[in-house]
This record gives sequence, structure tokens and C-alpha cells, in this order.
Amino acid sequence: MPGRRRGKETAYYFRNARALAVTAGELAARSSQSVVAVLFRDADGTQSAGRGDWQAKWDSMIKGFDYERFATGVPMIPKPKSEAWLLCALKTTQPYQHCEALEFESGNDNAPRSLKAQLADALGERPNAAGLAELVRSGRVDASRIDMPSFSAFKVRLEGCLQRPGQSDGSAVRG
Repeated sequence: MPGRRRGKETAYYFRNARALAVTAGELAARSSQSVVAVLFRDADGTQSAGRGDWQAKWDSMIKGFDYERFATGVPMIPKPKSEAWLLCALKTTQPYQHCEALEFESGNDNAPRSLKAQLADALGERPNAAGLAELVRSGRVDASRIDMPSFSAFKVRLEGCLQRPGQSDGSAVRG
């Protein structure tokens, strides 16, 4: 429950992680295979609405996975939103350089130079899921070269979960 130590916003992230952990644990148990579950939520928000603390959101997801004893849950929380990660690779001057600054851009889509607008400019068209996936498949976006704190946290946690021997089999998940 939200309170002095856990804000309403982080409770949302905690509940989402718990729900995904339960579902992923059930899948692991049914399939008798390891499951790594990735929970994606942008960290955005507007300045007026309060962007919230990225670390608090991350910690809240981790606590949600831990509460359900699901060790291979991965928070994926781009700061302020996923367009920043893509722009790191696609910016016209110095791709993959000085990308941390993108994490301090506004997450507001109505901002004068919103990240969505910057991404559309970099692509020369409005982005769509199929086109973005192709950018990764073709190597135009190289995830191994993106160096941003929020992306690095995601990548380290994901790699750790993928390499964990005997990943969650769902047997420890509470229902």
C-alpha cells in the first residue's frame, strides 16, 4: 500500500512486477522451463506531474519480483522513455556518444522538442514497431554500444538472469 515509505507511483510498479512474476512463474511451472520475465515501463512523466525517481521505480519492481520469489524478473525502465535509448544510436552527430544527457530530456510528448519528435526526425518518418525492430536486426541500432545508466541497469540485470544457472522454475512462486 502507498504510504510514507512507498509512494502511490512506486506501488504501481511493485504491483505490476508481482503480477508478472506470478504469471511467469505459472508459465515456468507448466512448461518445465526457465522463464525470464521483462517488465517494461517508461519512467517518463511531466515535470508538472512529477517525473518520480527512476531508482525508486527500479527498486519497486525488484521488490515486487522478490516478493513473489521470482529471481529472474527484469525491470526495463528507460529514462525518461525508450525513444532516448534509440536516439543514442540514431542521432546524426556523434551516435553513441554523450547519451546520458538524453536521460534528462522531457518525457512529455507535448514538449517543443519531444523525444518522439526527435526520433521521427532521426528516422525521417514516424516510428513503428516493425521498423524499429528492423533497425536492431540490421545493426543500425547496436545495443552493445548504448551507454546510458538506465539502459546499462537493464542490460546488467538481463544478462545476470540469462546466465543464472537453474533459473526460476516457478516452484518458489507464491500464488
